[in-house]
Amino acid sequence: MWMISTIISSLTSIFFPTYCYICKKEGLQEQSICESCIAKLKPAIDTPAPYVSSLFSFKDPAVKKIIHAIKYFHRKDLIAPLALKIAHKIAKKENMATYALVPIPMPKFRSYLRGYNHDEALVFAIAHHTKLSARTDILIRNPLKNKKRQVLTKSRSERLNNQHDMFIVHSDLAGMSIILIDDVATTGATLSEARRVLLQHGAGSVEAFTIAH
Repeated sequence: MWMISTIISSLTSIFFPTYCYICKKEGLQEQSICESCIAKLKPAIDTPAPYVSSLFSFKDPAVKKIIHAIKYFHRKDLIAPLALKIAHKIAKKENMATYALVPIPMPKFRSYLRGYNHDEALVFAIAHHTKLSARTDILIRNPLKNKKRQVLTKSRSERLNNQHDMFIVHSDLAGMSIILIDDVATTGATLSEARRVLLQHGAGSVEAFTIAH
């Protein structure tokens, strides 16, 4: 069997070579974005709130292209190299092992249309590198709230109002330290509302990490 697997792997690498999503360089072993291209992505200069940390600038066309591919074209393979970078940032935190990773929940219908929740996939990838617990059961969408998508709102106040009471927490978090994970922080309205609800239910601290801002 091992010989068959080796042959299949070799043929796959020949006929379907792994290449960088940005520069198209072939021969990558595991990551779908080469380190050279990741190093060229524009870093986020600031974030919408002190508790939010972002890797890259969403104004960078390459960053936007990557995130759109993850969200709308099912490119799960692009999550891994970005998750690794976030994991490295989280690993620098004091008492890092005490944190739980919580994704921003996606509406079920949108998750069904896309085939997966990219934020959950990002959380599991980060958890793999950090060994932190991935908790998808803590924060859920309020099924009674049918709000406009954030991309259709303009001002920060409108976005904040759009997200009010959007999330539900079912349990007392009893001082738990939480790291929220999302793909993009624009105005920070979604993260702000999620953080508010988590703190209201007893979380000791809530920070957020995103791919871009």
